[in-house]
Amino acid sequence: MTSRATTGRPLWRTALYNAVLAAVYVATARLGLLYGVVEGNATLLWIPTGLSLAAVLLGGYHLLPGVGLGAFLTVTSTPVPKWVAPFVSVGNMLEAYLGAFLLRKVQFDRALQRVRDVWNLIRWAALFSTLFSATIGVTTLYAAGKFPASLYPKVWLIWWLGNLISNLVVAPVLLVWSQPPRWQVRQLIEFALVTLLTCVITLTAFGGWISSDSVQPYPLAFIVFPPLIWAAQRFEAHGSTAAIALIAGFSIWMTVSGRGPFSGFPLQESLILLWVFVGLVTVTALILASSASERRRAEESLQQAYAQIYQIINNAPGVAIQGYDQEGRVTFWNRASEELYGFSEPEVLGKRLGEFLLSERDAQEFDRLVQQIVQTGQPVPLREWETRTATGTPRYIISSLFPVQIGRGRVQVICMDVDITERKQLEAQLLRVQRLESIGRLAGGIAHDFNNLLTAIAGYAESAQARLPAEHSANEDLQRLLETVDRAAELVHHLLAFARRQPLQPQQINLNELLQRMVPLLHRLLGKQVDLRLITAADLKSVRADPTQVEQVLMNLAINARDAMPSGGILTIQTANVTLDANEVQKMPELSPGEYVMLLVSDTGTGIPPEHIDHIFEPFFTTKEETGTGLGLAVVY
Repeated sequence: MTSRATTGRPLWRTALYNAVLAAVYVATARLGLLYGVVEGNATLLWIPTGLSLAAVLLGGYHLLPGVGLGAFLTVTSTPVPKWVAPFVSVGNMLEAYLGAFLLRKVQFDRALQRVRDVWNLIRWAALFSTLFSATIGVTTLYAAGKFPASLYPKVWLIWWLGNLISNLVVAPVLLVWSQPPRWQVRQLIEFALVTLLTCVITLTAFGGWISSDSVQPYPLAFIVFPPLIWAAQRFEAHGSTAAIALIAGFSIWMTVSGRGPFSGFPLQESLILLWVFVGLVTVTALILASSASERRRAEESLQQAYAQIYQIINNAPGVAIQGYDQEGRVTFWNRASEELYGFSEPEVLGKRLGEFLLSERDAQEFDRLVQQIVQTGQPVPLREWETRTATGTPRYIISSLFPVQIGRGRVQVICMDVDITERKQLEAQLLRVQRLESIGRLAGGIAHDFNNLLTAIAGYAESAQARLPAEHSANEDLQRLLETVDRAAELVHHLLAFARRQPLQPQQINLNELLQRMVPLLHRLLGKQVDLRLITAADLKSVRADPTQVEQVLMNLAINARDAMPSGGILTIQTANVTLDANEVQKMPELSPGEYVMLLVSDTGTGIPPEHIDHIFEPFFTTKEETGTGLGLAVVY
């Protein structure tokens, strides 16, 4: 069985990674030692420091032996005592460990897309962890007699600054570019252009192409900032780290080669100016890039939140949501508003409700409420409105109006409408039913007592008529009295039918057969001027109902139709099997979806005036003056 490290990683793979890291460490160290200041040990830019930090952050602490091995091999290849190598190796391992440990403790993100990550890299990796490597390494070199005590501060500063710059320049490049960007061709071309421009400008500033005498005292080195800013703003961390690496590499190379704006100063001043320049460029670029990333993510979050809110508002089922400015003009109009009112958003934007939806009076009230909300900043109580859709259909809605702050001193009024037309209709129907029920109870009680009186009157009249001789003159009056009693009894019959006091006897009946039996009676009721037409379904289903009640309904409707056609016309009675779905039964709340038998009665009469529609089923309401009782349709209903 293959042995594994504590992390579950094969030992051979861990050893291979450490060996590769050590090799890369030695190679980059030799590049840095070309510009060594203290016998090949203190240098301007110690690339292995940034390499080690990035390796441990990316690969884990198990790569620390690779850092130590690389440092050991590097030191042993320089003209210093061999015992110096272990101390320098431990110092470099400690530096990498502390930098990675502290960055992980503060939840460092290697993508460097947050300003706080840049500051943590500067604080813990560049400034703090490098103190240990510089102190251990320089102290060891001093103990080995490589420089006098008077040079200790200078050598320590050079070592520390070399490591610091490496953690600011090399580590970010490796950390950020460990996740390659996904750019389109256009972005790749732009990145290549900004990279090329950065190289050209840096070489112009540091390559000695322009004589320093001709530009003094102007700071020519700072002409690298425009492409640096371009890279940071357009390509964020990837662009800024690439530009930093190019600028730092060229500026250090040219400066130690005796060229560039800093080469004319003494060595110590030249190094200090170079480090300040590289540090300033690096920190500026990283902060600009992270700020651009944060701004981009904030904009994306804002756009995502806006899109989410827009979808919630636009897709809210059954809730019509609109926005209004301080003048009461429409600013947005969601999909439910379009479905409720029939007006599309482009049709209503910028308009006031009085121009297309509300009556003049309601529009004035709405504008007043908008102004009240704008002035007080408080919502108003729920309010009901009567509106008309694009097709003229009346709609009753209940609205909630409240303010939303959209800027300094700016208020937008949000209106949320719910259609309560069906509820209003149900309320009106309930009130009508309750009113009819009250009248029915009253009418039933009166009819019952009145029927008893009629029975007594008819009995006394018949008794008096029986005792009088046939030729007596009072017989005619008594007969008229009995006829009047019969008419009154018919009225009582209607009252009892309206009051539902008559017992029902439901049974299975076929409406077609019932109609055929009633044809002779209907012809006598209608007269010769009215043409009776029957349209019956051949496969009509049976229904359970009281045939006497159905006959009464048909007779009352036929009489109403006859009276509405004084000059003659057509009365049509139709039967059919129908299936009602959920949409169709909304107009008839007392029904549920399913199969029904339809009995349709229509005529070609004068019709019903609109102002009478709401009253036709009320008892005793009639337009026939002295000839009607007002109970015909009430009984039907």
